[in-house]
Amino acid sequence: MRLHFVPIHIFRETPSVTFFDAGVPNSNGTDVVAHNGAAISPPDAAGEEQYYLHHHQVDHNLVLTGHRSFTLLNPDWDQPHHVIHLVRAMGALEIPVGTYHRSVSGPEGSLVLNQSIRDSDFDYCTEFIPVSLHERAELQAARAVAPWIWSWRDGHICREHNQEPALAV
Repeated sequence: MRLHFVPIHIFRETPSVTFFDAGVPNSNGTDVVAHNGAAISPPDAAGEEQYYLHHHQVDHNLVLTGHRSFTLLNPDWDQPHHVIHLVRAMGALEIPVGTYHRSVSGPEGSLVLNQSIRDSDFDYCTEFIPVSLHERAELQAARAVAPWIWSWRDGHICREHNQEPALAV
């Protein structure tokens, strides 16, 4: 299992302007997700983490301003727990169908462009229903595994394995 990042192509950059192509091949949905200050999506419910799970949409999240940390859980992966500290330079993070995910912004907030690929069965009413970690044993097990940490450092996407088990939830 390997995460994919769709690169951006910077056409021109000056001290005050960045002009870039953020296109994702075959995208048929474009969502803007604004976190105005510290925010969690989906928000916790009754003190428990919640996650989104898409059945008919592949996400491609590109940070336009600020940074956002994504947690991905997928019990079917050999490495089921990933934390991605996403910044624009990393490109658009692809989140495959069947992957539980949530995101957190720091106090400064963030702006994300999600260029999704939706199949013909996509329905807004069913794709954005939060799932509680508390209600799913397989998610709790995936969350308890020490995460792979992804970040941008020295001009590269870096991946490190946190050898410490995840905090109990």
